[in-house]
Amino acid sequence: MARVPDTDAAFLDFAREHIDVWSGGEEPPPVIGLSSQQLLDTESATAAAEAADQAAREARNASKAATVAKRNAFAALEAIIGADIDTIDAFAKATQDPDVYALAQIDPPKEPSERPAPPKPTDLALTSFPDGSLRLSFKVSAAGAVFEVQRSTTDLVGQDSPWTTIAVTGEKMYTDPAVPGGLRSIQYRVRGILGNNNAGEWSTPEPLSFGSQGSQSGPASAASEDAA
Repeated sequence: MARVPDTDAAFLDFAREHIDVWSGGEEPPPVIGLSSQQLLDTESATAAAEAADQAAREARNASKAATVAKRNAFAALEAIIGADIDTIDAFAKATQDPDVYALAQIDPPKEPSERPAPPKPTDLALTSFPDGSLRLSFKVSAAGAVFEVQRSTTDLVGQDSPWTTIAVTGEKMYTDPAVPGGLRSIQYRVRGILGNNNAGEWSTPEPLSFGSQGSQSGPASAASEDAA
């Protein structure tokens, strides 16, 4: 167990309390082996440490206040400089003078760039349901994009169909209710499209094999076949 505290505040309190006890206050000092000079030195050191601690606290408070004042001053300056640049931009646009920015010694504003196409969707997965429908899910980070889903099929004699768009959705999953019956396999792919029609790369196709028995018609396909 420490004989003296290890934090500054507690150590100062310890020193002040003990020098008051050791020096006796208004009474004669206790007989504990300390000389008068030692008591004077301890009192002087305690007072110096207390003064230094107070000065440090005042300096920290002043530093915090100065930092706040600096940030406020910089914020005001940034607002004024920003307004100045806005005025220069407006003047350059109104006069169609390319030398305005050279005279002002600032760079002209950058031309707005086209938003990049969405990234390629990944982690495609297919989930089959008892009614014959299939759910496609995928992962992609593309705020504000919609997703085009395409399907290609292989029939029981091995004939492949072309890729056909079957849905455009804002969700990162799509349930295909119109899976045709009698397919050997089916595959899906998806891509992201922005509002400006900037389309991303197609995902790697996700296939599903139905085996020798072939696929079961999904509810939409079954209803269409019944109506026919």
